[in-house]
Amino acid sequence: MKTPLFDTSALQSRATSHQLPPFKVKQIFFELFKNQRIHREEMTTLSKDLKAELAQSFTPLSLSIIETVKSDTTTKFVFQTLDGYIVEAMLMLHRQDEKYAPYSATSPRKVAGRKLNRITLCISSQVGCPVNCLFCITGKLGFTRNLSWDEIISQILYANRRIQQQFGKKEDGSLRAVRNVVFMGMGEPLLNYDNVIQSIEIMLAQERLSLGRRHITISTAGIIPGIKRLIADKVQVKLALSLHAPHQVLREKLMPIAKAYPLPALMEVIDEYVAATDNRIFYEYIMIKGITDTPALAHELVSLLAGRLAHVNLIPYNPNPVLDFLESDVKNIQLFKQILEKGWLTVTVRESMGREAKGACGQLGWENVKKRVSE
Repeated sequence: MKTPLFDTSALQSRATSHQLPPFKVKQIFFELFKNQRIHREEMTTLSKDLKAELAQSFTPLSLSIIETVKSDTTTKFVFQTLDGYIVEAMLMLHRQDEKYAPYSATSPRKVAGRKLNRITLCISSQVGCPVNCLFCITGKLGFTRNLSWDEIISQILYANRRIQQQFGKKEDGSLRAVRNVVFMGMGEPLLNYDNVIQSIEIMLAQERLSLGRRHITISTAGIIPGIKRLIADKVQVKLALSLHAPHQVLREKLMPIAKAYPLPALMEVIDEYVAATDNRIFYEYIMIKGITDTPALAHELVSLLAGRLAHVNLIPYNPNPVLDFLESDVKNIQLFKQILEKGWLTVTVRESMGREAKGACGQLGWENVKKRVSE
């Protein structure tokens, strides 16, 4: 199996054994990360002979694209690993005035004429997912394996190339690229800790992807040992907790992982994380009609998060071909939000970007699960 071209140690080893000048190595990385060129024929700063030589042992990416599903605001990338597994990533385009538009669960926002403001990529960290939350498609796939650090980075490199092809350069001549990376795709990032952290180092490196720490978010279902490792390793990126219920009984029903990591113990380690990092926690809370969206639960959530450095993201439930859950009514979501705000919590109602592509929160892997159900 070929080595990814952006594997620093492998490429430098090759340079040493084949007397490749250091500036040539820098050119290769510049082509991949800065010029956003992932095809050898596009790398104009490299000689034809060098590109042919590299092709014998290296591959530009560790994933290949097999399908894209586009809408006005999103593109779902369906990748295949070199050993034949399917993973998905979701590109989300945010327009400049979106924050002023009212939330609507049924009417997608029109984007014509709006200036592209920022670009977010929701990436996967595992093939499938071992956590198996009741409301999430990906967990129905089961768990196959962790993604390697280079498979994680390949998702971003591919997305950057597609962004360049679609939008070209900015007014100042610089290239557009993914601005925000969220580990909210397939898998539980903290159960693939080493590869996730290694990929983040590449995202942060100035000579690589050059992302800011505040533009990378790790989302976890509440893996206590992983959060403790984040504290010990002083990983200064954003942390989002998939909470989804304000008490243990309901959380266990929705998220089996809560049995292994009970809510009281989880909140204790979250407090340790905040004390160590002074980072605000983003609490993800799914809005399922008649199950998670009652006023009583809103008041319980206020009590749970009182005095904590918190931002609550309310996520309307996205349709699932396996379960008969329903999305909360807009008026119930707004009432829930009002109760939280009266309790002095900062709240955002998340727009369900990607529903048309079956790539919204909890929907990655839709086609595979639906196929299994029909069979």
